[in-house]
Amino acid sequence: MNILKLQIVVLIEKYKKVTDVAAELGLKQPTVSFHMKSLENELGTPLFQSRSGRVLLTEAGHALHQYAVRIVALASEAERTVKQADSRSKLKLSIGASAISAAYLLPTALSGLAAEHPETEITVAEAQNHILREQLRSRKLQLAVLHGYEQADESLYMSKIADDETVLIYAPGHPLESKDTPDPDEISRQPWIQHAPGSGVREFADRWAGLNGVRLWNRMEIDSPEAVKQLVMQGNAVAVFSKIGIAAEIESGSLRYRPLSGILPERGGFYLAWRKDYALTDIQQAFADSLVHN
Repeated sequence: MNILKLQIVVLIEKYKKVTDVAAELGLKQPTVSFHMKSLENELGTPLFQSRSGRVLLTEAGHALHQYAVRIVALASEAERTVKQADSRSKLKLSIGASAISAAYLLPTALSGLAAEHPETEITVAEAQNHILREQLRSRKLQLAVLHGYEQADESLYMSKIADDETVLIYAPGHPLESKDTPDPDEISRQPWIQHAPGSGVREFADRWAGLNGVRLWNRMEIDSPEAVKQLVMQGNAVAVFSKIGIAAEIESGSLRYRPLSGILPERGGFYLAWRKDYALTDIQQAFADSLVHN
């Protein structure tokens, strides 16, 4: 029994098709089928069954699958560790991050980490939360910083780094500035600059609107947090934003903020996420520690 055969078991359970498994592994379909049959002969029992055009695991196949997942993950980790040990002079740290996290939470932590570990090459890939989660599950990514609400996920560890307060922002002189406590209906009738769907801030806005029975007047939808702030500063529109990301604008007086009124969703935060079957490397652990201390 070798790692390739166990990889095939894991991927058959994922894709249910030999063609997709072959494409994932960069092999020809007959080669994958040969290894499947070889594994069954080796173990002396059927592991795969064809049904309605799909290939499913038998009961014995499912019994093997739970071990195959662990062994494949350990083999991948072992290979990565050996390669890292062979190239200690050039460590690499790859992090996935939501837009708000990448722009306003990570810079301080990463600058300190880079000063302490100048030999480390750091890469940050920005994506929406649901994409980062899928990349973690599929092992395309080992570590990610998410922003929004904690969501139960049996395959991921979610370590909370910091709480976050989401507030309503607007330009100085905006009509809402003179209001003591504008109600949700009045706030919802303002022109809104919305974050793109999939972001934690957009999820907060949609939840707030739903809880208060209002519909937001979306003037514009944009994927860049910085662009959201710039557009709000330019006119009479409003937006919601992570309070951590508006400190400079509040200090300069170019933006104003206030808490939203009405029924508020549960408070969100920033989370460091990684697979439960993955052990953090020394540099990844140093990064995690730097986030907590900041």
